[in-house]
Formats: sequence, structure tokens, C-alpha cells
Amino acid sequence: MNKKRKLVIEKMLEAIHKGDIVEGDKLLPERQLAEAVGETRPVLREALIALDAMGVLDIRDRQGIYLSSNEEKEVNTVLNRVRGWPADILSRAMEMRQIVEPLATGLAAARRNDKDLEKMRECLKHIRELAEQDGGEAATQGAYWNTIFHTVIIESADNAYLSRVYEGIFSVFEQGMSLMRINTSPEAHGGRLNACNEHIRLYELIEKKIRQTPRYSRKNIFSTQ
Repeated sequence: MNKKRKLVIEKMLEAIHKGDIVEGDKLLPERQLAEAVGETRPVLREALIALDAMGVLDIRDRQGIYLSSNEEKEVNTVLNRVRGWPADILSRAMEMRQIVEPLATGLAAARRNDKDLEKMRECLKHIRELAEQDGGEAATQGAYWNTIFHTVIIESADNAYLSRVYEGIFSVFEQGMSLMRINTSPEAHGGRLNACNEHIRLYELIEKKIRQTPRYSRKNIFSTQ
């Protein structure tokens, strides 16, 4: 996980725990939050999205940012978790994913069946719908269906050992991502619409059993991370 993001999230958690940025069950407006924690608003938004994904905050469109009902427990739990993360854990997990996933995708293209393709299409349906929406909830749900999509691909490779290895890698990767979720606009380069299109193209290659699928899978990882 990026060290800067980790520090900002930790700073936010401590400020929430002390009550410095909380009024009742609601956080201060975004501009005041940025001033209180001494960070720019784009950096602050990254931390807010991550804390929403972790269940500490509830970001409500046009209403503000609220504490979750079990905020006290979540703040302490997440604060300890963040402090325990090595700063480079996400990059290490990504390296492993870049090694394993393209090869697994190649096997999936050769071994997938109609039921596998049906599951992938169902995931893509949700990913496409969520990619067109703004807000933290859409980003969180999009990440969920992204995980399911890639898991289906790995299972399509029909190799139990490979599935177990990938499960461990992706678990670490997704936990790291939940701590640094970026509030990217759907149209931005590398944003959710771009990622959606990349996933659709990957599905098409698997469906047609194209030999270049592993190469495109590697490209997909780089362009959507």
C-alpha cells in the first residue's frame, strides 16, 4: 500500500477516535475536514472512500459523511490493521498477480465451458452498470464484482492448486485495495468505464479461445490497477 495513503488513513482514524472532526454522528464538511487533517481535498477523498469501504464511514450522496453504527469498534480495529500493513504489501501482491493471472487466463481460454461464460457475463453486467455510476458505494460494489469476475476466470482454468494459490494472492491484494480505494471519475483514464471495457475485451478473448489471451490479461492488469 502506498505509504502516503496509509498515513492519511491513519491520521483520519485517529482524528475520528478523538472526536476532532466529528459533530454528533456526522463528520465535518469536506473543506473543513481537509483543513483539520492538513491534506488536500483529492487526498482526503481517497481516505474517505477507503474508510467507507471498510465500514467506518457511511458516505451519503448530498447528505454528508456519517459514522457507521459500530464506529467505535471499527475505528480501533481498522487503525490497528492499518498500522500493521507493510508499506509495500500491495506492490508485492501485484507482482505475484502479474505472474499467476495471465497464465491462468490462458488455461481458462482453453478449458472454459458455457456455464463459466455465463457467470462471466453476469459479472460484466453488474460491472458495466456500476461503472456508469459515481460515489463510494458504486466503487465498492464494482470492486466486489471485479473480484468475482477474476475468480470465475481462475476457476475456469480447472486447476484446484492454481485456485488455492490465486485465492491467497487476491485476498491480500483486495484487502490492500480497500485501504486505498480511489474515487476515480468513471470517464477518467484508468477509471471504471475504462476498466469495464478492458474486462469485456478479456471476456471476448476467452470466449473465442484466442491464444493471445494471456498477453491481454497481463495488459489488463497493468491498465486497471
